[in-house]
This record gives sequence, C-alpha cells and structure tokens, in this order.
Amino acid sequence: MREFNYTRHNDLTVLSAKFDKFEYRKHSHEEYAIGVTLTGIQKYWLEGEMLQSGPGGVMLFHPEQLHDGCSGDKSGLEYVMSYIPRQLFEEVSGQKDVLKFSSPIIYDRKLAENIVRLTRSIEAGHGELLVSELIMSVVNSSANINDELRTPKNFKAISRAIEIMHDNFEAPLKLDEICKEVQMSKFHFIRQFKAIKGLSPYQFFLGRRIEQAKKYLDEGKELYDVMLECGFYDLSHFNRQFKSVYGLTAHAYIKLLRKSG
Repeated sequence: MREFNYTRHNDLTVLSAKFDKFEYRKHSHEEYAIGVTLTGIQKYWLEGEMLQSGPGGVMLFHPEQLHDGCSGDKSGLEYVMSYIPRQLFEEVSGQKDVLKFSSPIIYDRKLAENIVRLTRSIEAGHGELLVSELIMSVVNSSANINDELRTPKNFKAISRAIEIMHDNFEAPLKLDEICKEVQMSKFHFIRQFKAIKGLSPYQFFLGRRIEQAKKYLDEGKELYDVMLECGFYDLSHFNRQFKSVYGLTAHAYIKLLRKSG
C-alpha cells in the first residue's frame, strides 16, 4: 500500500498520503507544513526527539525544520499535509519572522477538521473564496501556537552557510569555500552543522537540490532540464532521491501534476 497525491492551489500544495512500509529520509521544507494523522501512527524524528502522532494529531513544522517519517505500526498510515509558503503564512497571520511552534503535535479537533477540509477542497477544485477562508482558519489557529526558541551557539555562522548552499544548489558543494566564509575549520564546521541541523552539510545540500527540483517541476520545466539544473547527472539517482523525500519519483510526480492540471 503506497499512495501519494499532491495537489496545488496557486503557491500552496496539499498532500494526501497512505502507506505502510515507506520511510521518508531526513529532509526539510521551505514552507510551513501543517498536517493531520487520519489513521495509524505517524512516527518521526524531529530535532533529536522521536515523536508519534496518532489519529487526530495535528503535526506542525516551521520552515527548514528537519524531520523524517514512517508508519508507527503494521496497520499502515494515512494523513494529509498542507505546505503553506512563508509569505502567505506571514500575510495571513501578521507574523514578520519565522514562527516557531511550542508543541510539534497537538490534538485540536477544530483545527484538524479545517486542515482536512482545506486539503479536500483543494483536491476537489473548490472555489477561491472557500479555500481562502480555510487557509485563514488554519493559519490563524496555528499561529497561536508559538514559542521563541533559544538561539544556539554558532547559529549565525550555520545560517550563513545555508544561505550559500541555497544560492549555489546547482554547483558541487564547495566545503572549503564555505568554511572560509564562516571562519571555521572543516571538521568543526561539519560537527557544528550536524549539531544544529541534525544532518551533515552534504545531506542538507542534497535535500536543498531535491526541494528546488520540485519547485522547477511545479513550474512546468522538463524532467531532464530540471535534473541537470539541480546538479544531478543520473536519472535513476535523481528519481531515487526525489522519492525518498516526496514518496514518488520525479517522473511519477510530473504525471500527477499533469493529471491534476
């Protein structure tokens, strides 16, 4: 059992997923990711902690928050997720900075219902007014669950390194140049990066490439052009990496986009 359905509405994407043995590798999203576990148990690693979301659990991820995911038992897992761009979230909520959630999982029946309604409404192609009202409801409810987290040591240096990776995703990762920019030795940088982000610089950089590839595919670019622009030169490797983050290959994702469009 494995099913991943992505549907776009303007810049917002919703996902309906159902699977048993599939496992997401560690990755992050540029958007706010807000979802609901429908059946089964969603088990995932988040910032050094293993979490479980049961039926009705609302899962909250702020942008660039590293996580993985799998089914927590043999019965399988079904959930929905909305990926809300930062600009849209800030416009609706009035927040000017990235909002950090005080709890990664909450059980709020009304919020869960609205997240599901938002997903189903976009999938069904409902009108702009209804979808906009549901987006407002989901964002405003989520925005009330925030917390100012302590800034860790070397956070600014690692943030600068991430900016460099974001600006140069199509080229090979030049670790020496990044270390020179942030004034750290190579091994100290790798150790600090992993302590703050939870994975190595290379793994993060690879995830950034996959995320950018999805954005290009959403814009209608051709598969092979996207593969090359994002620094991949082997289609099977590209598809394998894409699937590890989004649950289906880049080729299958394109077919899904064309079908929903």
